[in-house]
Amino acid sequence: MNLYRFIFPLLLFVFATQTSFAQQSGYATMRVFDCNKGVGMGVGYLQSKIIIAYENGTLEEIELLPFGEKTEPENLKRITETLNKMKTKGYFLIAQSTTGEQGSLITDYTFMKQ
Repeated sequence: MNLYRFIFPLLLFVFATQTSFAQQSGYATMRVFDCNKGVGMGVGYLQSKIIIAYENGTLEEIELLPFGEKTEPENLKRITETLNKMKTKGYFLIAQSTTGEQGSLITDYTFMKQ
């Protein structure tokens, strides 16, 4: 009988810690639209912005200034601030890729949270 008093709380503890860990871990993707022509017809520009998709399904949008020689330094600051914010939230950058061509660049960052 004493064995059951020991095993039950131990199993309960293990289950609780595993559930807590599972809720806190996962992946997040950050996509940066910077200097982008519209997709398809190639006319018009998409709004410069950052979109973050978190592991729990929530989305966050961060506005960037329209692409230009004078606004690009401020956009780089905002992108760097966002990367640092992800780090303080416990995310680690595991992959980065950029696609497109001049006038249409999309950069994806993939993060893992442990």
